[in-house]
Amino acid sequence: MTRSLDRNDARSLDPDEVIRLASDTVGGEPDEDPEVVAGLRRLTAALDAEARLTDDGLVRTRAALVQALTNHHRVRRMRASRPLPPPPRPLVITGLLRTGTTFLHNLLSQHPRLRTPRLWELMHPADPRPEPQLVRECERYVAEYHRAAPGLRAIHHLDARHGEECHRLTANTFRHVIYGLRYRVPGYLGWLAQQPMAPAYAHHRAALQCLLARPTADADAAAPYAVLLKCPSHLWHLDELTRSFPDATVVRLHRDPTVAIPSVCSLTATIRAARSRQVDPSEIGQEWLARAAAVLPGLRRGRGGTARAPLDVRYADLVAGPLDVAERVCDHAGVPMTDAARDAMTRFVIDGAGRPPERHRYRVESFGLRPTELADRFSGYLTEFELTPEFEEGRS
Repeated sequence: MTRSLDRNDARSLDPDEVIRLASDTVGGEPDEDPEVVAGLRRLTAALDAEARLTDDGLVRTRAALVQALTNHHRVRRMRASRPLPPPPRPLVITGLLRTGTTFLHNLLSQHPRLRTPRLWELMHPADPRPEPQLVRECERYVAEYHRAAPGLRAIHHLDARHGEECHRLTANTFRHVIYGLRYRVPGYLGWLAQQPMAPAYAHHRAALQCLLARPTADADAAAPYAVLLKCPSHLWHLDELTRSFPDATVVRLHRDPTVAIPSVCSLTATIRAARSRQVDPSEIGQEWLARAAAVLPGLRRGRGGTARAPLDVRYADLVAGPLDVAERVCDHAGVPMTDAARDAMTRFVIDGAGRPPERHRYRVESFGLRPTELADRFSGYLTEFELTPEFEEGRS
């Protein structure tokens, strides 16, 4: 019998208990992939020692870890049960968080021949239950997330039936920086920085194959031109991404770091506060300053760890001419911009769909950051991509 995940069961984050609960859920022996188990153990140790979880946060985190391991187990089982076709060539959107990746992703997802994995699919890539049940479960997840983090509505749009970041596939290996955004886990992040990411990206591909093999109620009869993926974290791992997806087309978004970095700090603080007793904004500021400094200065226009040169897009250009940018992206990816796609994207822009319903406000200084220092630190990046300074207090 599957044990429940109520408060009485969730006194600690015991990795062995997570393994047993996931195995009970799917039926069968525990998932013994040593790399996955090692990641789970590192993560749970850091969560217990460093994350300052509330009682409710502990319950929800434990359930999330069980779900991640359940997903990993189901993907392995589905892949072993039968051969699956390779995924369509990916069109991948990436860039530092808060650079317009979500808006461009939502805009391109209006193209009827671009297959965009929805949140409910990404949360259950190989779950055999009926689609309506999985959608309802995902809708409950979104409602609970908004209850725990009410400020998220002004920062990032979540909808069970809309496209979402594909870190929800990679993170099932317990090798992903998203855990460092959700929780204060410096010990885990230090370990993660020393680990190869190839296994995580191999699982990403396998999970995507499982997800795409399941027919959906609104599936287009015509074969997709590409599968549309989006995740900022790919920016740090383009080599590993393209080893798993050698035919990928990559689009990189760029924005003034004096705005993008404080904005992602605000996002991080909002998400961590949903599960943690204490959030240190200055610590978050230093974390994101270090992460940005590890990748942005080395970027060069039109060059990256991809077989086909990445397409670089400025946030200012996306805001000023979203349909023009969509045309550029489709042309670069070899995706025909059909009349139906253009009409759907035009309606999306006119309706203002996909934008957060509230304005995102924050103070840069709250995170121990100064715009002038950020501009100096990333001056080479600003010059390389001809980025226009856009800092304005209280603006996202």
